[in-house]
Amino acid sequence: MRIKKKHVLIESNLLDTLSEFSPQEKRLLFVLNKQYGPHDYKTFNIWEASVWLIELFEIPYDLAYEMSYTYYYNGDKLFGEAKTLRMVQNTTEIFFRHLGEMVTNFKKELMSKYGSDDEVVGNVDIDFVEDDYGIHKTEVSKREIRMWDNSYGFTLYIPLRISDMGVYPNRRYFYGRETDPRLIMVSVSLKEIKTPIGDDKYAYDGDPDKFNVSVEIRVGNDTRSGIEEGGGYILSDWMSFEVPTPKPLSKEKINNTLSGIYNDVMEKLKKTKFNLPSGTEPIIISND
Repeated sequence: MRIKKKHVLIESNLLDTLSEFSPQEKRLLFVLNKQYGPHDYKTFNIWEASVWLIELFEIPYDLAYEMSYTYYYNGDKLFGEAKTLRMVQNTTEIFFRHLGEMVTNFKKELMSKYGSDDEVVGNVDIDFVEDDYGIHKTEVSKREIRMWDNSYGFTLYIPLRISDMGVYPNRRYFYGRETDPRLIMVSVSLKEIKTPIGDDKYAYDGDPDKFNVSVEIRVGNDTRSGIEEGGGYILSDWMSFEVPTPKPLSKEKINNTLSGIYNDVMEKLKKTKFNLPSGTEPIIISND
């Protein structure tokens, strides 16, 4: 059908008549058609088109993927006289597809706020039940936190990095046999909540609305070695909780979600007093 408006003939198509797409979504589909059309299954790449939309318009990840999938499977219908179907995507699956990149960006934001260029994202007080640092508690307990990002979450590396304190003749030195067993490593893992499909052990549906977070802590430098080599122990189920999937999957909401997870872990760290690994001598510092 052709519509005459102000002496200009405008070609109409099915997309113009549909109400299931917002004005913004229609514009995105028209842009895809202009950039990649005429529609061709052999040359159109969903992933490249999604990234292109995200970078060009700074739109949420899930919206970009939905529009690219929709155009791939129904572009010929949308821009022709045929029925149209919107390809709804699982937001949680998209979130995990890009999780490594998202955590890296979140880490950079924390480093920027802390004023660090060496993976340091903050600091926290770490205490052990058996230790007593006396008037030097703040000096010894407060530790810098280094974050190592990965494709499934992040690890917080929190060593007791102090060589000495006080002044002569009361200077107190710290040795590896004291600092190694007091190392804290926090592994934060984000995992999809999966529901099996039929009898296929590899087929599953991921929960589109939430995911699981599990936190494991290692106390000591190496749980496999002896105490003299810095051995320790693992708290395998230190935290476990569910988190709503950020929607829409925008950079702001993604960062807010990751920030919430990080802050929850930090709050519990501040309230926890750890036990020293077996065989480790307590540090008792006199107030004199």
